[in-house]
Amino acid sequence: MTSTGRNIETRFLGPAITPDIAGERIDAYLSQRFPFFSRSGWQKEIDMGVVYINEKPARKSSLKLQIGDQLSRLHPLSEEPEVDTNIKILWTDGHIAAIEKPAGLPMHESGRYRRKTVAGIIPDLLGTSWGYVHRLDRETSGIVICASSPELRAKLVSHWTNLGVAKSYLAIITSVPNMDNWTVNLPILAIRHERTNRAQIHPEGLPAQTNFRVISKADHLALIVAEPKTGRTNQIRLHLEANGYRLHGEKVYGVDPAILELYRKEGNTELVQKMAGGSRHMLHAWKVGFQHPITGEQVVFECEMPSDMKAIALSNKLFGP
Repeated sequence: MTSTGRNIETRFLGPAITPDIAGERIDAYLSQRFPFFSRSGWQKEIDMGVVYINEKPARKSSLKLQIGDQLSRLHPLSEEPEVDTNIKILWTDGHIAAIEKPAGLPMHESGRYRRKTVAGIIPDLLGTSWGYVHRLDRETSGIVICASSPELRAKLVSHWTNLGVAKSYLAIITSVPNMDNWTVNLPILAIRHERTNRAQIHPEGLPAQTNFRVISKADHLALIVAEPKTGRTNQIRLHLEANGYRLHGEKVYGVDPAILELYRKEGNTELVQKMAGGSRHMLHAWKVGFQHPITGEQVVFECEMPSDMKAIALSNKLFGP
């Protein structure tokens, strides 16, 4: 990110172009990777001269991308979508902290978001040396663990990698399981699929295990607990899809292809939300437990179900834990 004037800055649009993307049209690539604008919207951005390639304006929407090309966009500093930035500190001892991330708040800079992110808010909330240890999807609400130094973060990341963390998520899923408990063991490949731009179940992926437990059932929905024993990209959502389920409000995994296609082209519009059944996917990081990296004590944190999930649960007579 570089400054170009008092009220303008240039922001990178993803990493440099890789061989698997080379040859694509710039407008097609941008609309698939950054769906906050449709393809025609990106064409307008290119025509206005605010999309740059290798620090020079991209003049044509038909431009074919080359290996190593770096895309960027001019941004007014004030231009950033509204989002709930109300992060709550659930607990801290000055070394580690458990915070509650609201749904919709990105973890880090991406697309049109810069300062309205977890990474952007933590320094003001906890201190400049603090940072988060793990990530949640933008639409996922709940507990995020933070640490006060890079050394502590490294220790905690090791816990996550070596299965030293107990994680429980609450999820509302469409359709009712015919079993109360089940386990999914399927490998996940984090590299985004060329056509769908999403992680995938793949034999060459990393091992992944998720335990599922039903809390309550309704006519067409169920409230469940998901306990991922590994921490792969979109693991819970992929493992639900593999069993024929999806999150209520899901727009990517296990949905009608028309929803995914429209979401990729137009973003999270009112029509997309109506088709998906909700404004966001109903997944909440509920509990996290691990060994404190300094005291050695076992700590467990819990985060209450957010109001949007409660409303759906209550209206469908789903009773929480």
